Amino acid sequence: MKFISLKKGYHGTHMGGASVNGNANFRTAYEPLLPGCYHIPAPYTYRNPFNETDPARLAMLVPQHWRTRSRFGVPAPSPPSSWSRSGAGGGYPATQILPAEGPRDLRQEWILLITDEVITAYGRTGAWSGSRLWGVKPDMMCTAKAITNGYFPFGAVMLSQDVTDVFENDKTGAAAIGHGYTYSGHPVGAAAAIACLAETKRLDVAANAAARGTQLFNGIEKLMKKHELIGDVRGGHGLMAAIELVSDRRTKAPVAKELPMALQEAVYKNGVMVRVSGPNMIFSPPLIITEDEVNQVLAAVDAGFASL
Repeated sequence: MKFISLKKGYHGTHMGGASVNGNANFRTAYEPLLPGCYHIPAPYTYRNPFNETDPARLAMLVPQHWRTRSRFGVPAPSPPSSWSRSGAGGGYPATQILPAEGPRDLRQEWILLITDEVITAYGRTGAWSGSRLWGVKPDMMCTAKAITNGYFPFGAVMLSQDVTDVFENDKTGAAAIGHGYTYSGHPVGAAAAIACLAETKRLDVAANAAARGTQLFNGIEKLMKKHELIGDVRGGHGLMAAIELVSDRRTKAPVAKELPMALQEAVYKNGVMVRVSGPNMIFSPPLIITEDEVNQVLAAVDAGFASL
């Protein structure tokens, strides 16, 4: 079994998640990790080893790169494999990661597609899930967080019919997985999830996320025209956006390590708490955020940049 994931991907801090994490910050303290994990370049148009700025072209170059490596000692994968939309890694859009025809190509090569939608499911992207937004049909989908709005620790893995059929139709017993958790199927967690999902539907938070996400993205694009420290902005699909800081737009040179934290503090002093990760300022506000509150976020960020 082999796992293929993206170099900028993040999948948690447990052993399996750390093994497929593509960011060394989330790996090195836990090594040695699972064998058979391989990382390929993230299709990130602003920085990539191919110097390619067209998302569609880049989405094809990345799997081609893996196929080239497989001819030189990197084993061809057997299922499953992992592809990610990056949140903690820097807020890289899924439109740059996997074209809609990707799953069909993967299935032909006996690779299962696992989408990590711990952040993106249940409205964050302006749709019920990121996969549904872009018409991608994964074999497995990992979800958590918004399933209970964070009020109770709870996660769920969704399986396609093809995958469940393998287990449910097996007559030999070989499909059984002798593994479990003491708190699996916890009734309080299940009740919290059911109640939260009902409220998610009632409020139609996906529609609000789509509208407010567009407002937020348009706003940070305007900020880019004002502040030279902003080298790249990402987002435009729901309430998930990011700003990448650079010291020189022409060379894309990184900023000093202390600058993002100084910017975070400056924005906080203007009334808004934001998150920084490396050179990135990441936005994942509540799905019920209002138009006025988005304007408040943008004003605070603008004031923070102006104060540096």
